[in-house]
Amino acid sequence: MTVDFPAISPTQRSYTPGEYPTKRFTSVSGAGSTRLYGSKAFNATLKLEFLQDDAGTQSILKSWHESYGGARILSLPATLFEGMNGPEEEIPNYLNWRWESVPVVQSLFPGRSKIQVALVATLDD
Repeated sequence: MTVDFPAISPTQRSYTPGEYPTKRFTSVSGAGSTRLYGSKAFNATLKLEFLQDDAGTQSILKSWHESYGGARILSLPATLFEGMNGPEEEIPNYLNWRWESVPVVQSLFPGRSKIQVALVATLDD
C-alpha cells in the first residue's frame, strides 16, 4: 500500500542520486578490481523544506503517520519537482520513496511553520 505525499511545492529541495552496488577489491600489491553487483542505483535522497500554514503542516504530518514513518512507500506528486529543469526525468521510476527521518517542524509565528523533510529511495517493495 502506498501513501500519498501532499501535493505542495517546497521552498527548497536537494536531490542526491543513488549509488550503485559496487565493491572494490585491492590486493596486497595495490592492484585491484571493482565488481558491480546490480544495475540499479538505490539510496537516493530528497531533502525538502516547506513554508506552510497549519493545514499544510498537518497534511505533511498526516503523510508521516499514515506511512508509519518509513514503513510504507510514498507516492510523490509532480508538484514536488515544479520549477526544476529536468531532474525529475533523471530520477529513476523504479525507486520506492520512503521517509528517511522524522519531519522537523519549526513554528515561525502563529499559523506559519517551516517543515524539513528527508526522503530516501529504496529498491524494495
